[in-house]
Amino acid sequence: MIAAALSLFAVAGCGGYGGGSKDSEEDTTTTIAGTQAESHGTKDVSDESGKVEIELYDNYFEPTVLKGTPGQKVELELKNEGEAAHTFTISKQSVDKEIQPGDETETNVTFPQSGQLEFVCKFHQGEGMIGALETSSSDSSSSTTTSSKY
Repeated sequence: MIAAALSLFAVAGCGGYGGGSKDSEEDTTTTIAGTQAESHGTKDVSDESGKVEIELYDNYFEPTVLKGTPGQKVELELKNEGEAAHTFTISKQSVDKEIQPGDETETNVTFPQSGQLEFVCKFHQGEGMIGALETSSSDSSSSTTTSSKY
């Protein structure tokens, strides 16, 4: 009976839903370059002057979408918090960084003039490990996922 109760708590503790509802975007999806992906947050970096951190977990980026201004240049600090090797790849900007578990690296990126620019893990893109640089002035449908109502 105790084992059954403990396993119930373990299952509840590992679930992706429940507990902290502070970030309403954790359990939503977003569309990036025509592909549906789990959303693990959106961060507006249009006023950032230093490094912007993106954490790479097994099969997702956090945050999933970075919002900036057209042509804005940002230095990203990429931290692999997962158990597998991952990449941060933006084909259109010739960015391709491989990060081993527990490691980190930095790279510079430029926001598109309009819309979204997709970044992926080329090892896990098929599992939905994609994200986007998005200009804040774009009229894309993902702008409806803001969580400022709380």
